[in-house]
Order: sequence, then C-alpha cells, then structure tokens
Amino acid sequence: MLGVLLLLLLLMPLPATATAQLCGSGGSYVANGTYESNLAALASTLPANASSSPQLFAAATAGQSPDAVHALALCRGDFANDTACRDCVAASFQHAQRTCPSDKAATVYYEYDNDQRPGCVLGFSGDDGFLNPAANLTGNGTLFQAWNTGNISGVASVIAAGVHELLTATSEDAAANVTRRYATVVMDSAPTLYSLAQCTPDLSAGDCQACLQRLIGMVNATTSVRLGGRIFVLRCNVRFETFMFFDHPMRRISPSSNAPAPPTGKSTLWFLSPSIRRCTNTIERLQIHLLVVVPILI
Repeated sequence: MLGVLLLLLLLMPLPATATAQLCGSGGSYVANGTYESNLAALASTLPANASSSPQLFAAATAGQSPDAVHALALCRGDFANDTACRDCVAASFQHAQRTCPSDKAATVYYEYDNDQRPGCVLGFSGDDGFLNPAANLTGNGTLFQAWNTGNISGVASVIAAGVHELLTATSEDAAANVTRRYATVVMDSAPTLYSLAQCTPDLSAGDCQACLQRLIGMVNATTSVRLGGRIFVLRCNVRFETFMFFDHPMRRISPSSNAPAPPTGKSTLWFLSPSIRRCTNTIERLQIHLLVVVPILI
C-alpha cells in the first residue's frame, strides 16, 4: 500500500512551475521502511492541514525516533482559496519525492510560472529540533537566492537605497502581522517597486524581524539594483520586483530622502544556466527547460 501511495504521488501531473529544492544532508531512508511510511503519512495529511489553517501553515511529526519525520508547510499569505494552498503543498511533496529520492530531509520552494499565482514552502527532516521555531534562523542550510540579471535604469545609489528602504518597511510590517507574519508593500518610485516578506507564523515578532533582516542584509549595492530578486530560507523569505506579483498591496510608501544605503560587502548571485541539473540549489521550469542555479561571487 505504501509503495502504491508514493507511486501515485510521483505520477500526479505537475503544472508548469519554477521550483527550487534543496536536498538535505541527513542521509537516506530505506525503501518501504518505517521512515518512508511516516513521510507518506505526512504527505497525505499536511496539505489539508495547512490549507485549512487561518495562518495557511501547518507543522507535524509522524512516527517515533529514530524514524520520526518532522515537516512544516507554509502557503503564501495571499492565497485566494484553500484548494490552491492544499494543491501547492501536495505538489511540493511530490516534487521532493521525485527530485530528492530517499533523502531524509528536503526543502522545496514551490512557485508557479504565472507570477500572480502564489507559491508555498515545504520542509521535512528527521532532525528532532527541526520544528523548533527559533532553530535554524541563522544557518544557510536552506538558503536560496535568485536574481534577475538585468538592472533598473537610474542612479544606482538612489535605487539601491530605495530598495533597501522598501524591504525594511515590508519586513517590519510582516513581523507585526500577528496572524500570518506576511506583508506586501508598494513604493511609489521610478520605477514603481513591489515587495513581499513572510515568516512562518510560529515565529515571534522579534524572531521574524531578525530572520528577515538577515536576508535583507544579503541584498548589497549590486543586487539591490537588479530588476528583481528573491531570497528564501525555510523560516522566512523576501522578494522585490518592478511588477506586481501579488494579489494586492497592503501598504504604499514613498521613498525618503535619507533612505539607508545597502551593505557593500560581497554577496552570492544566483544566475540561471541551462542544461545542467542537480538536486541541490536548482530551479526547474517544467514544459520549458531545466535550469541550474550557479553561485558567482561578486
């Protein structure tokens, strides 16, 4: 029965997506063993639990140590209905099973080709501390970055300061949102800038803010003038674009004349390179072609 369930998960058709997955380093599980059975149990229950939650979030454990599996799922805060959230989490489990086969741990950042359609985050692991809200806030084990290779036209220092100000305002709003730890902000600049920030809602306001500020600190003077970019870790994520990629803005702001300058240190840029496929730090665009994220220090 277990094998049939996992086979059905693998055979379900995937919509065209842009997905990043990071296969964990926690070892592999034995086929048809207890760990696989516990993972299958979570794959069958967590999508519905997340979609039925007012926070669009769920965390659960299946089984007992040493075969316990811990998982969490978070849908983006602007999902319009429960079905879409459930389907996204279910597809993320399917994607993890297909691209990280037999891995005890995996993280999936699932996004759709249509930027107006929200995505979701899924992570699972056999680590007993995996679901601790304060754990893994400073590590880079689930870090993923993607940047548009084009630059915004204009004075670089002004654009960079505006992007940094926008992301800071968005992170503050997300941390203050006690329901979903989610926020969207639009900056009336030239061009208009759009941003989103989100944390898992089990984080405190302080931990959410700290998680987001760490990611914003990775947006340096070079990456902040890109036409768009996103940074994910399991517990929080930020994104900015020059087009509206969410349902509606929760706040509008104007750039200030004394916006803080972004950091000037080195950062890792993730460019999309065709033809190579890996299970770690990859983007896959189905129905188009396979891409890999290649780190380049600048």
